[in-house]
Amino acid sequence: MKMIIGGQKVEASDGAVQEVVNPATHAVVDTVPMATKEDMDLALSNARKGFSAWSKIPLHKRIETLYAFEQLFKEAREDFIRLGMQEMGKTRALAAGEITVATLLIRNFCEAARSLGGETFAPGNHPIVEKDLVLTVREPWGVVLCLLPFNSPISLYVQKAIPALLMGNAVIVKPASDTPLCNIMMTELLLKSGIEPDAVQIITGSGSKVGKYIVSSKDIDVVSLTGSTEVGIQIAKDCAEHLHRVSLELGGNDALIILEDADMDLAIDESFCGRHVHGGQICCASKRFIVQNSIREEFTNRLLEKIKAIKVGDPNDESTTFGPVNSEKAAIDVERQIQHTLSQGARLLFGGKRFNRTYIEPTLLTDVTPDMDIARDMEIFGPVWPIIGFDTMEEAIDIANNSIYGLSSGVITRDQGKAMQIARALQAGCCVFNGSGLYRSADQPFGGYKMSGIGREGGRFTLEEMSQLKTLVFKNQY
Repeated sequence: MKMIIGGQKVEASDGAVQEVVNPATHAVVDTVPMATKEDMDLALSNARKGFSAWSKIPLHKRIETLYAFEQLFKEAREDFIRLGMQEMGKTRALAAGEITVATLLIRNFCEAARSLGGETFAPGNHPIVEKDLVLTVREPWGVVLCLLPFNSPISLYVQKAIPALLMGNAVIVKPASDTPLCNIMMTELLLKSGIEPDAVQIITGSGSKVGKYIVSSKDIDVVSLTGSTEVGIQIAKDCAEHLHRVSLELGGNDALIILEDADMDLAIDESFCGRHVHGGQICCASKRFIVQNSIREEFTNRLLEKIKAIKVGDPNDESTTFGPVNSEKAAIDVERQIQHTLSQGARLLFGGKRFNRTYIEPTLLTDVTPDMDIARDMEIFGPVWPIIGFDTMEEAIDIANNSIYGLSSGVITRDQGKAMQIARALQAGCCVFNGSGLYRSADQPFGGYKMSGIGREGGRFTLEEMSQLKTLVFKNQY
């Protein structure tokens, strides 16, 4: 596949390409260009022109264009499922689920944009301005750089590019190096839907080179990233010179607290489902299972039964629960993190090994103590369930909060009073009652505390992030 710059499919100016590899089969799916400085400069120049033209299009016409994109996207559903399975290693059910979510998000953003208004301040609310009418309107920033992750590239494309376009911005999309193909297809459909050709560009290549160069450009106004905290910190530094606005949805080591009065069936199901989806490669998946000691043995034994029943293998096999992790490097990292946790004194009850290069056995770890790295700041992006015991509610809260991260969280108990106490005390952007933190609705302000990010995504919150406020004052007019 090719990049899209100025509405045209193009190769890199020097012809360089990189391979896109199926993590399940290790076969090459396709190649994409490795963008050069000249390619990036052209994309930036075109985006500025695209912003000038697209921002003048009335909102209702922008909405009509993106409804046309929604229809094309739905018609290409099977193509996206097939390609998503190939470049991401997802099962068919998981790939189809992401496309369903993305379709719903497109319409939700369009509906939210139509009703997003400004504010009129009460006339005469202060002396001196008694006869003035003061109100606000929302205007686009300019050019938005969308930096996408490998784990949910389709839905995150929609979460970033669509609201940016709805608010009148131009966008440059930089997909993850491992998963650019579906994002290129989506950009092609946007052009077919009738969007201003220069309003959307997609460039491919190394994130450390392509992403860094564009982030540092004076021609960018907003950078929206979903990725690791390490990358987010570097992005923020690179944005500082020009004071680009940043929206950063970063890492997490999300806690699920289970009290002794919990419905055990519910606790097991939520703990299992909150981690196994996509082999644990989801930012808000539960990653620390903080279980009251009085029920820890029963909880561990029952969770072990479910984990043993997991089938890891070929994503094309309908009986497969999940396939590989994103890459061989990612699998090596997960295996190393498991071994590190065992070296700190944790006990391995099941799994723990890498096989066939990119696959990780579902892994259950017990005897994990609050001082271990996995219980604090080490985020494992893979199918690993670490169980941490506690005695008192206050102790559970301390364990959960003793982390640099604070993306999502959950608490399972029959006592709603205790649940509310815990939810208010947790330093996280979301807390789910009687469920895992693996939760993201279309309209919620999704994002985290501490080093889990800056800003919020979802519904009108993304639209607000993708626009700036202007105050209009009508002096002596009221």
